[in-house]
Amino acid sequence: MTVGSLLFLTACSTQAPEVSSYYRTAQTQLTVNSIPSGTVNLDNRYVGVTPVTFPLDYEQEVQQQTKNVTYWETHPGLSLFLTIASLGVYLPFSMIPVDTETSQVPLENYQKNRFLSRSSLSPKPAYFFFHA
Repeated sequence: MTVGSLLFLTACSTQAPEVSSYYRTAQTQLTVNSIPSGTVNLDNRYVGVTPVTFPLDYEQEVQQQTKNVTYWETHPGLSLFLTIASLGVYLPFSMIPVDTETSQVPLENYQKNRFLSRSSLSPKPAYFFFHA
């Protein structure tokens, strides 16, 4: 093989990852305690009497990266063995992408994480934002 064809195969395998993002629903538990006990409403919905624990749903942005990978990235030992056993003939072919790798990274961006809380103990509503 010539140097030009090796460079061509290498260029094909070093493709930039494809990046996209989406929002997924996440959930946490919120506990409200008070002395004396009182009712708790969240977004004009009755939740219970304190002490009370209830789930909160919100959306968190997740970045998804997809890239093509070679055997050198997924099975480096096998690639080295095949290259040595074939006296180097396998080397240019090992740069051809053989699989797709996807990773997901949670970001610090949130949606639907603003809540209005009311209590029978306080005449004023309280807004709060939730993030993990």
